[in-house]
Amino acid sequence: MIGNLTKNIFAFGVICLLASCSKTTEKTVIQYMPHMANTPILKAQRGYDGLGNGASVMMPPENAIARNHKPYRIESPEEADRVLKNPLAYTESNLERGRKIYNIYCMVCHGDRGHGDGPVVNPFPIPKSLQSEDMLRWGDGHLFHVITKGQGVMPAYAQQVQPEDRWAVILYVRALQRADHPTQDDVRELKKKITN
Repeated sequence: MIGNLTKNIFAFGVICLLASCSKTTEKTVIQYMPHMANTPILKAQRGYDGLGNGASVMMPPENAIARNHKPYRIESPEEADRVLKNPLAYTESNLERGRKIYNIYCMVCHGDRGHGDGPVVNPFPIPKSLQSEDMLRWGDGHLFHVITKGQGVMPAYAQQVQPEDRWAVILYVRALQRADHPTQDDVRELKKKITN
């Protein structure tokens, strides 16, 4: 009985092998979703009849929010000052991160000390000094709002600087302000260090 089963399996295998060695190769090719694989190339500024409005791209639906995007809905600096507080701790690593971002995006206009004397100021409008009385009175939320939405001659930097990096820049701006406007405690600490 086992011998017959083995013979039958061997015979079936030989038949399959011979069938696969056939010289005729007529085989129907089945393509999955051919309309996806063979679509015409769309040119950005040309029309396309595949979409109802004739455009080559579709606009997202109204009020659609991109994945991992948190919309910024605050409209005024005063509201931002009331609502927003800096979530970052005043640490050396956060200050270093703020310094790095400041030197990339802010220093060209505001200067290395924040006086509004950066290298590109000469042909362009003079930016507000970060050391001015107004800027010293502004809260962190106000600064965050101005970086995000822009104000006066300053454009919005929401696309260039991520929210967490904006907060780090604000920490660094506060350090620059404190360096130019030290408190009495700062002066006493400096005198102690000099005398020791």
